[in-house]
Amino acid sequence: MLPAERRQYILDKLYKNKAVEVNDLAKELEVTPMTIRRDLQLLEDSGLVEKSHGGAILTESVVKEATYRNRKLVHITEKRRIAKAALSLIEPSMSIYMDAGTTNYELATLIAEQHWSDLTIVTNDLAIAQLLSSVAGVRVLMAGGTIDAESAATCGVFATSMVKSMHFDICILGTQAITPDWRIMSANVEKIGVKRASIASSDKVVLLADHSKFNKHKLYYLFNLWEADILVTDYRASEAEKNVFTEHDVEYIQI
Repeated sequence: MLPAERRQYILDKLYKNKAVEVNDLAKELEVTPMTIRRDLQLLEDSGLVEKSHGGAILTESVVKEATYRNRKLVHITEKRRIAKAALSLIEPSMSIYMDAGTTNYELATLIAEQHWSDLTIVTNDLAIAQLLSSVAGVRVLMAGGTIDAESAATCGVFATSMVKSMHFDICILGTQAITPDWRIMSANVEKIGVKRASIASSDKVVLLADHSKFNKHKLYYLFNLWEADILVTDYRASEAEKNVFTEHDVEYIQI
């Protein structure tokens, strides 16, 4: 395993378990504890983790949103597979709202590789707007508002007001957490209005979420999963959960 792959493994495990132990990682990866300590030092120097006695912890909490850089590095394979499945939901001449987030950024990357005619995309994600702004056949509108430095996204009353004044064929949302009772949660109160406005302004609501977002909590309630029409995920739902999705008319697309 290459050093970069090893550090990716460590980050993925941290997002799943919130903490890791040096000795456990050394055994799993078949390297020396010193190698793991060097990896953790590099990750800490990059601002991605916080070293603790004998290991490291993830600094994300229910009241703090992980930085965009942190989120972009984890579960990248799953995010790209989810994005590929979501791409099939987009048709020419659609008006689309794309929520800020790293999975949607992977979707935007795929959109940029296609040929379009008269596709309109509204987003509050600075990186997505910049990526798609030069793509032929795609018109990009950036939701104005306060820029949240950690997520590189606009939010607040101005962004919410703009989104409320529009109509979308489809909105494609991400999430930080899905609770066991299927509530969609966020650590950022400023994002609540924009997300809710995009749902109210859309004919179809799509939620993209990798498996790490399930059975988690954040501080603020955004909406209920049953307000979505389609869930695209690598999460392996049980038969009972699939029945609940069907009962609430949520199309479950497992990649």
